[in-house]
Amino acid sequence: MALSVAIVGLGLMGASMGMALCRAPGVDRVWGIARRADTVAEAVRVGAVHGGTTDLRDGVRGADVVVFATPVRTIAALVAEAAPALAAGTVVTDVGSTKAELCRTLPPLLPPGVEYVGGHPMCGSERTGLEAADPYLYQNAVYIVTPLRPNQPGVSRVLALVEAVGAQPLILDAEQHDRAVAAVSHLPHLIATALVLAVGRVAEQDPRVLALAAGGFRDTTRVASGDAVMWRDICLTNRGPILEMIDLFRAALDEARRAVAAGDEEALTQHMAEARAVREQLPRHRKGILSPMRELVVHLVDRPGAIHEVTGCIAAKGINIKDIEILRVREGEGGTLRLAFATDDDLEQALAELERRGFQARRRG
Repeated sequence: MALSVAIVGLGLMGASMGMALCRAPGVDRVWGIARRADTVAEAVRVGAVHGGTTDLRDGVRGADVVVFATPVRTIAALVAEAAPALAAGTVVTDVGSTKAELCRTLPPLLPPGVEYVGGHPMCGSERTGLEAADPYLYQNAVYIVTPLRPNQPGVSRVLALVEAVGAQPLILDAEQHDRAVAAVSHLPHLIATALVLAVGRVAEQDPRVLALAAGGFRDTTRVASGDAVMWRDICLTNRGPILEMIDLFRAALDEARRAVAAGDEEALTQHMAEARAVREQLPRHRKGILSPMRELVVHLVDRPGAIHEVTGCIAAKGINIKDIEILRVREGEGGTLRLAFATDDDLEQALAELERRGFQARRRG
């Protein structure tokens, strides 16, 4: 059966999902709901939805799946407003970054026969809004699904949605999800925010500080450019796990401070070595829990079109690049590009073609 999907909220996450669904087989109708008529019209124009409305109840009526893609603290009120228009058999889901609170509060708001299944795609961007929407945003991303109970029937429909946008599903308990993302997503955002604020205060006294900020500082603090309202809501709906992670981080930072203050070379070296050992456990050949990927590194010269030359010659051979990352850039010299492939055969073909074209390339790891 082809899916009919209604998406409430046409910002980055909602519009990107709509773009992917509009291109997906097995989805025959994607309807968008937004507060402003011009947002709906723009979403239709760019192919994010087939049509839409500013009337929430009218928009969700008849949908097989209703996706709430709004700030997490607005979801409960919107679900309550939409509830009278939801028919038995409809599945309600969301893309919120915290799950336990929604799993507690949403089910009592729904009419009989309507199920809630939580969802959290582990993707996004520091850019926000419909204008930042990307049909490939969800491609190969981890998409966490949090059922309310084992064998919940509505899960199959949410998994079909995940497959349609090209993501990789991971089923977790809601509390387990919230603690994990507090560690690897929410805490890093708060650290990046604090780091930017600290450096900003130094820069008030010496503006040259920001001019010296190189790629490492930008990479470390990139997430601090995220939407402030969205991150405020994440923090306030996941307080317990986030506070636990802040305390763990403060304890680790205090260890470093004590070692630096005391001039304790041994303690500082051990502190750094322990951190390095933990980081070495990060998956080198896969993106988190996703299927293993095979990687190679290409050295680039500093000239216009250098990245396109690399990716173009690989594409001409019909080889699919699963992931790409600029590892470093050296102005006037070039940089280093990481490419990932799904199979050993793809990697070997790409490596042979790059070497044939005169690029310096090697397997990574």
